[in-house]
Amino acid sequence: MTSTTDRPLQGDTIIFTGSSLPEEAVKLAASYGANVQYVPLIETVPTDEPAPDLHEYDWLIFTSASAVEAFHEQHARPKAKIAAVGSKTAAALEQAGYHVDFVPSVFAADAFIREFPEVAPDGRCLFIRGARAKDTIYQLPLAVDDWTVYDTAPCRGNAERLARMTDAIVIFASPSAVETYMEAGGQWRTIEAAAIGYVTEQAIKQAGGRVSAVPANHTYPDVIRTIVKGRVQND
Repeated sequence: MTSTTDRPLQGDTIIFTGSSLPEEAVKLAASYGANVQYVPLIETVPTDEPAPDLHEYDWLIFTSASAVEAFHEQHARPKAKIAAVGSKTAAALEQAGYHVDFVPSVFAADAFIREFPEVAPDGRCLFIRGARAKDTIYQLPLAVDDWTVYDTAPCRGNAERLARMTDAIVIFASPSAVETYMEAGGQWRTIEAAAIGYVTEQAIKQAGGRVSAVPANHTYPDVIRTIVKGRVQND
């Protein structure tokens, strides 16, 4: 017989809401016994912003897998070095055939801001971003330009469906997803909210919600591990 220690999420429903399905985290949640569902609250759409001359830059900075996908679709093959904030972003870059030259010791933007200047003290950087990306990267003491390669749009039908669901752990990965959920009439008292990243956590709190799990490393597998840790500690 399998014990609740082996499967601490047995009986729990975990809902992922990002624009792409995080397969590793889905498998991890299922291995802990969770019923996993995917209800994306946002989708990514490409922009028509003209591409800059990539040869002018020493470093390209990516903070999301969505930015990697949109960048790759334009068939850009830069000679610049590449920096990635998170493990998911780094993995997306490597899967697309790019070499990642720098990742921070902790997969969070504030760690990137502290550590990146040590490896690129005089580099000219291009931030490959989404239209709603947070502004943390501009805190770097370096010359940083940006290229907006995608925007997000709400999946309203999914948001309405999620707003009717109860007794689930819902993982939010962006303020845009939080906003879409609230616009659909979502109620925090009917779900347990988990967040990836400080900015998303603050968006939930500002919308009146309570956050039960926020991992130090801003990745989907780490949020699952944080949820599991909370379950084990409460048993």
